[in-house]
Amino acid sequence: MAYQPPNMLVPSLVMGGAILASGLVIKSSLDKSAAQLESIGTGLEKASTALTAVANAKPAAAPPQKRRGPDPNKRYKVKTASRPAKGGKNPKVEIVEFSDFQ
Repeated sequence: MAYQPPNMLVPSLVMGGAILASGLVIKSSLDKSAAQLESIGTGLEKASTALTAVANAKPAAAPPQKRRGPDPNKRYKVKTASRPAKGGKNPKVEIVEFSDFQ
């Protein structure tokens, strides 16, 4: 009489091989995911460092604005002789109104 393997041996070997192969596929996928997560973590650290540097940076001084119009600190002489006026002949303060109708 010849040896006969048990009926479940071949299906068990096939099933075991499939489980082993799927485990290898899952391990490979997890290794790739771990490498991607490590890369993302490194990128986040760099971004955090850059954001901290920007947050701690002193704002640049704004360039001085060019003054438009007359200098308020300059004293201008205006001829007021023979012009309509109210008050005394030699006032301590004289207010001159100027209008330009252009």
